[in-house]
Amino acid sequence: MATALPARQAGSVPERTLVVLRYSPWSERARWVLDHHHLSYRTLQHEPFLGERRLRRLSGKRTGRVTVPILLLPGEVLTDSWDIALYADREGASEKLIPAEGQEEIRHLTELADRAMEQNRALFVARLLGSGAALDETLPAWVPRVTRPLLRPVTRFATGWFGRKYEVTLDQSEAQKQFLRGTLLDFRRRLADGVYLLDRFSYADIALATFLQGISPVYDRYIALGPASREVWTQPELAREFDDLVRWRDRLYAEKRGPASG
Repeated sequence: MATALPARQAGSVPERTLVVLRYSPWSERARWVLDHHHLSYRTLQHEPFLGERRLRRLSGKRTGRVTVPILLLPGEVLTDSWDIALYADREGASEKLIPAEGQEEIRHLTELADRAMEQNRALFVARLLGSGAALDETLPAWVPRVTRPLLRPVTRFATGWFGRKYEVTLDQSEAQKQFLRGTLLDFRRRLADGVYLLDRFSYADIALATFLQGISPVYDRYIALGPASREVWTQPELAREFDDLVRWRDRLYAEKRGPASG
């Protein structure tokens, strides 16, 4: 979604500023499309709960839910990964990720991934609330490690607030896992023996690759996670069953995002 910035804000926005949550798959999508088109941008890290007031100010939204990624442009704010991808296609010179002739199918596949990622988010929040070490890893880097366990009541409260913000359901894990399994089977069928979901690399492939972050996280080079956070993000049973899709994701990253360092 695009909105206009008030005049007093527009003049203070750099050429491109991408507001992200460092471990968010949706934020990774936005980084990927801008990098694909070699569009330069400044990254601004959002911290859930603590940064909510700043996020609302940057987005220009006084009411309703405000989420990342957000792309700040002179006189304009893009608040949806899809719109950021369309913008990158307009401004960039690389091969389009959402070509006009495939837009309807790509949008459909992206919505499939989005619905599954929402179920992933609920499972992630539930597991995060049960892991003190992972809660510690959600704190900004400047917080001393020795004090992080003392702040767990705060991080647990902030995580619960995050779950309420996105209206996640924490007590339906089996139903959520079955939904994910059905979506993964669908994507496996669509991918078949092909290299890409369509006849060439597109935003649909990025949507599937980032959805798989909640099944088996990608290498830290791309999305850095602490060891406890990596465990929280991983769903071992689904990761084993759909190892072919995980390996496909890793190959796609190597080809389109650069080789991993481990």
